[in-house]
Amino acid sequence: MKITFLVAHLLSGGAERTVVYLSNYFADSGHDVIVLSLTDDIFYQPGPGVNVRSLHLNEKATGVKKRFQMAVKRYKMVGEFLKQNPTDVVFCMLPDMAKYVLYLKRKLGFRLITSERNNPESVKNKNVLHYKKKIYKKSDGIVFQTQRAMDFYEKDIRQKGVVIHNAVGNPYVYEAPETTQRKPKISAMGRLTDQKDYKTLIRAFQPIAEKYPAYTLEIYGTGPDENKLKTLTKELGLESQVYFCGVCKDAILKVADSACYVMSSKYEGMPNALMEAMAVGLPCISTDCPNGPAELIENGENGLLVPVGDVSALTDAMFTMIERKTFAEKCGKNAKRILETHSIEKNAKAYMDFILKIYDKD
Repeated sequence: MKITFLVAHLLSGGAERTVVYLSNYFADSGHDVIVLSLTDDIFYQPGPGVNVRSLHLNEKATGVKKRFQMAVKRYKMVGEFLKQNPTDVVFCMLPDMAKYVLYLKRKLGFRLITSERNNPESVKNKNVLHYKKKIYKKSDGIVFQTQRAMDFYEKDIRQKGVVIHNAVGNPYVYEAPETTQRKPKISAMGRLTDQKDYKTLIRAFQPIAEKYPAYTLEIYGTGPDENKLKTLTKELGLESQVYFCGVCKDAILKVADSACYVMSSKYEGMPNALMEAMAVGLPCISTDCPNGPAELIENGENGLLVPVGDVSALTDAMFTMIERKTFAEKCGKNAKRILETHSIEKNAKAYMDFILKIYDKD
C-alpha cells in the first residue's frame, strides 16, 4: 500500500513525532511511505525506509494578501505532487492539513484519514470548530486520541472514528538508565504557552523552594510565554531555582532522575511528554484536565491527579512526591507499565488495522 503523510513540518511536536514512528513502522512492514512536508524544517528525522519530500515552502507570510498567495501556492504544489505521486491513502495527522487535499480526494481516488490531536472542548471560536467538523465529515476516517474527544462530536463523525492512544514513541525513553538516586529537582516539558499553565506550576513551586532551597524546577520547551514566565519567576524571587532549559531532543534523559515530573496543563489531547515521563519511571503529577491524563493516571497508584489551576493542590502533590519516598517509588514503578500498554508496536498496528479498514471500504 502507498501511504502519504502530509505535514506542515517535522519540528518538535507530538503530531510530528507520531508521524515519524508510524512512517518508520509502516515502511518496515513493507508499505511504500512518503512524508510530504510543506517546509524544510526537521527536528525529527524518519528512518531510511521512509521517503521524506519537501515542497520548500519556507517563506513566512505576513499580511492578508501574502497569506492568501501562500495558501494558493500550497494548494497548487500539494495537488501537483499527489498527481505525480499517486497514493492509496493520505493521512493528515493535523486536520488543518486536510484542506489542501479535500478537493482532490474523489478525482485522484485516495482515502483521506485525519486525526483529532487536542481537546475539542477547548475550541472557543465557533467558526474554527465548524471548519474542523466540515473536514471530519469529508474525511474517510478519523483517529481520536481519547474517548471523550470522540464523544464530543456528532454521530456521523463518530461513526467514522476510532480511539487510539498515543504510543511511547521517543527512542530516548529506551535509553534512560535505571534511576537509583533521585536529584532534588522537579521537571516539566512542553511549549511555553497558556495551555500548559506554567504560571500555576511556578507559583506552586514557591513553597517547595522555600522549604527545600536545594530544589530546582527545570522546564524544557520554548514558546510565546517565555518572557512572561521569566518575569513571574523574578517577581517571586525564584530566579536561582527555576530554569528554562529550551528544547533538546534528549530532554527526557535530562529529567529522568528528577524527584517528580509535573504537567500543569489546562487541556490536552493525549500528552506525549507525560507518557514519556511515566515510561522512564518518574513519579508523575498531572492536572486532571480534559482529555488525556485521567486515561493514563490512576490517582494514587501510578501518579497523582490534581484540579486544573489549583496552586495549593499542586504544591501538596509535589510535597507528597518529595517527602513520601516509598509512595513516589511505587508510583514511578507502576507508571513504567505504560511501556507495555502503549508500545509503538501495539499502537502502530492499531493504526494500520484502521487504515486497512478504511482503504477496503466500498
